[in-house]
Amino acid sequence: MVKKTLTTQLFLLLIIGIGYSQTNGYIPVLTAADLPEAEITGTREYSNESLYGYIDGGAELYLEYGFDTLCITDINYGGTELKAEIYRMKDAEAAFGIFSVSRFKCIDGVDLTEHFCRSKYQLQFCKGPYYVSIVNSTATSEEQKLAEKIAILLIERISNETFNSSVFFPDTINAGLMKSAVLVRGRMGLFNGAYGLCELLEECEGFTALIIKPEGVPIISVRFDEGEDLRKFTGKEKVDSEDLKKGDEITAFSGDRIRITGEKSLIIKSGKSF
Repeated sequence: MVKKTLTTQLFLLLIIGIGYSQTNGYIPVLTAADLPEAEITGTREYSNESLYGYIDGGAELYLEYGFDTLCITDINYGGTELKAEIYRMKDAEAAFGIFSVSRFKCIDGVDLTEHFCRSKYQLQFCKGPYYVSIVNSTATSEEQKLAEKIAILLIERISNETFNSSVFFPDTINAGLMKSAVLVRGRMGLFNGAYGLCELLEECEGFTALIIKPEGVPIISVRFDEGEDLRKFTGKEKVDSEDLKKGDEITAFSGDRIRITGEKSLIIKSGKSF
């Protein structure tokens, strides 16, 4: 009876530990057993302080979104090199944000997870608080298949929920719009992913914004960290914000249409009514 009780306790501790690791510092890793056809030649890890040593000026963008840890695995495959970069961000929004400003010229193919981009030399995806980039060096079909295998392995090891756009847009956004959606959390995110909108939001502090472009017209859902930040924004747009409440729709000095969606949130549509 004692032995059975101890076994049960150990099992419960293991389950608790797995659940805990998925939300507190866990990073999915690759092992030699995962890739018998290739050789793992090195693994490196970077923190906030050391990230600059890897991507120099680019580190600022990751830190702005909310960076935690980067794990890199170098792989040799028949004399060619692949590299798997696994960025653990602060939350799913941060991971999607980095993904949204990093994807480039995605080509057709089967998406291995909800937010996924493939090109000849790179696979990118985000799931939960993880943004992953898998780069190959010669774009052969064999390298691309190995990159897909790596992506599938890593996706299976992430149990976290993926980024959900309904936090910003209550109505469902279709998959086509999400393939070009951009999430920004500051000036560098704006510059890298939504350059044309810099002037509108560049003076704002403490915000996260999801930008979609149905019919080519930007619609921006902004969530401010504090209600005071929302009031500063509407004040800058020459709008009297003292009596604004959820559901109010106003025209800003710039001509943009603004709908208040909460005490700290609003949606902006350029020059048109909702």
